[in-house]
Amino acid sequence: MNIFRDKKWIKFWMYAGIFCCIMTGLVVGIFWYYQDDLPPTSELRNFTLRTGSEVYDRNGKMIYLFAFEKRKLVSLKELPDYLIDALIVTEDKSFYHHFGIDIFGNIRALFVDVQRMDFSQGASTITQQMARNMFLTLDKQLSRKIKEVILSIRIEQAFTKDEILEIYFNKIFWGGQVHGLETASLYYFGKHARDLNIPESATLIGMIQRPNYYDPVKNPQITLDRRNDVLKKMYKARKITEDEYDSAIGAPLLAGTSMMQRFSNDYFIDYIRVQLERKYGTDRLFEGGLKIYTTLDPDLTVYADSVMNSYLTSIENGRGFKHTYAQTPKDAVDIATNYIQGGLVLMDNKTGQVRALIGGRNFEHSKFNRMTQAKRQPGSSIKPTYYTIAVEKGYTPSTVINDAPITIGDWTPHNFNRGYNGLTRMRTAIQYSYNVWAVKAAMDIGLDSVSEAFRRFGVGSKAMDYSAALGSHEVTPINLISGYTTFPNGGYRVTPVFITKIEDSEGKTLERRSTSRIRVCSSDVAYLMTSMLQSVVSGGTATAARNNYFWDAAGKTGTSEDYRDSWFIGFNPQFTLGIWFGFDKDSSQLSSSGGSPVCTPIWGKIMTHAIRNENKGRLPKSGDPRYTFAVPEGVIKKSINPNTGFTVENGGQDEYFLQDNVPPAVVDTLNMNFPSGQGFQDEMNAKESRSSQSGTNTTKPASSETKPDPSAKKRAIPGTSW
Repeated sequence: MNIFRDKKWIKFWMYAGIFCCIMTGLVVGIFWYYQDDLPPTSELRNFTLRTGSEVYDRNGKMIYLFAFEKRKLVSLKELPDYLIDALIVTEDKSFYHHFGIDIFGNIRALFVDVQRMDFSQGASTITQQMARNMFLTLDKQLSRKIKEVILSIRIEQAFTKDEILEIYFNKIFWGGQVHGLETASLYYFGKHARDLNIPESATLIGMIQRPNYYDPVKNPQITLDRRNDVLKKMYKARKITEDEYDSAIGAPLLAGTSMMQRFSNDYFIDYIRVQLERKYGTDRLFEGGLKIYTTLDPDLTVYADSVMNSYLTSIENGRGFKHTYAQTPKDAVDIATNYIQGGLVLMDNKTGQVRALIGGRNFEHSKFNRMTQAKRQPGSSIKPTYYTIAVEKGYTPSTVINDAPITIGDWTPHNFNRGYNGLTRMRTAIQYSYNVWAVKAAMDIGLDSVSEAFRRFGVGSKAMDYSAALGSHEVTPINLISGYTTFPNGGYRVTPVFITKIEDSEGKTLERRSTSRIRVCSSDVAYLMTSMLQSVVSGGTATAARNNYFWDAAGKTGTSEDYRDSWFIGFNPQFTLGIWFGFDKDSSQLSSSGGSPVCTPIWGKIMTHAIRNENKGRLPKSGDPRYTFAVPEGVIKKSINPNTGFTVENGGQDEYFLQDNVPPAVVDTLNMNFPSGQGFQDEMNAKESRSSQSGTNTTKPASSETKPDPSAKKRAIPGTSW
């Protein structure tokens, strides 16, 4: 009986030995068969993680990453221990004890895979995940799993455990286009990985298993449950204390502001992307490790975007628009937007640096940048360009033109209210945006001068007829907005600057960018225009722009004839902010009462925020000289009769003039029948009165002394015969 039993055992061990030999041979054969498809050890050691180009805001804070795989490298030494512990207890408890694979876990997974024939089981160690992400595909096939095991063993031989962890953290996928821990930390929490706290660390580690599913933005509750599960594992493994666990469980899922999600910065980022790709090429931009330093103020941009969208929503609700932003599905991408659109540009006057650029209400809905790509009718916002030329040709703020009906061919220009205002000074015509006055001024200086104005201000197209005086031709919004920097810059306009410096991956400066200053007019002429444009804000069509704003401001409104476009471009000595509202398709829903375009009320809020940011969170006093327009030496102040535009000694109102172009002092000798009895005392009358009192008559006959010369008539009241 014992012999029989011994023979059975001998037979068993013989078959077992044969089986083991077969299996060993099979394993060796499999390894030998697949090893030629895998990279050699030397290639593992030389493997380089490709990094994209980093984008920094004006304060040197990273805000975006151009990359096929968005990745910013981080050193393991920088990371907090609890973050590393969270990874180990969640993904690979025996990481520090195995040689690349968990034998029992892989055997179990292999049997289940064969049984189900779906090869979906996991049991991958951190090293296996690293191998899969570095060199293999994500196909759920047995051959891939075998390659993964072989490669994991090789990786363990080529790298230390800490090196494996560092590569893993920099390589792993975190949803969307986000790769690597540092990028994920910036993307989801707006901070560097070294600054992550315990619950934030647990959130990111929990996402590794299914990054697009455990998304704290799209699926917050599911992600929260997953985070808490990671925290529980950390607590049970004694990696965190009970107090730390309780505190982390109660923490909100997302408490920070993302540095990497684009949202409000979309249009700015996309604009520089196009410029950079043209110069450096797509591969170098997305894989070359450039550092791009921009002029963007993300805080200001987010604030401006919020204010603009909130205000446009109130307009949609208040006017009962057929198509509204709220009706658009949240996940809509690249659609035709029928709702009201908006955009803005805020520039630094001296440097041309663009602090904010918003080209639409939602970049995902429409990537078309309405501030840099669109052609829109500027309406009356074009008037200051050729009014500048008119001032150079002799016009003054007190120049009078008869705002009365006129027909040019088959075209009859009208004012906003369809009425006429009679004899009107230039300041008043600008203040209330009189169209007929503008057309007559354009006729007086000529189409060539209007075209010259467009060229100087950088808005392009030639004036083909006098409807151009009312903004009938189209302009690119950012060009017109930058043209307005002429006025606060003493006659120089600056070109927009988006990037200040670009460095290569080794820190070598490839280029520095600065603005171009183009002379448009003299500083004296620029100030006269500024002074008149201040009237638009203080008591004209843009008074709403002063909402929540307490410093000097000037600007001009504009509305296209069919109310498809609404504009306000305003400035102070430091910044110029241009705002546009309108529809991508023809629509006349933007009409507003009183001729005041709908976009003016938000200007003051946004500009005030820009000033606060410039002053590190504080608001300067209303009389701060940095935000006060200074009168140049070539400009003087005189008193005028507001009805005639002529100077008076007393009883009049103040007006500014070029030193060498002050209207003459006359009584109504031109028979223009100005209203009388206003109590104004002309300088000549005062002189006559003083001479009479002294007993000496020094006044010559009116036929000679009081008759103004023809050039004076031209300067003082051009076009009054119309």
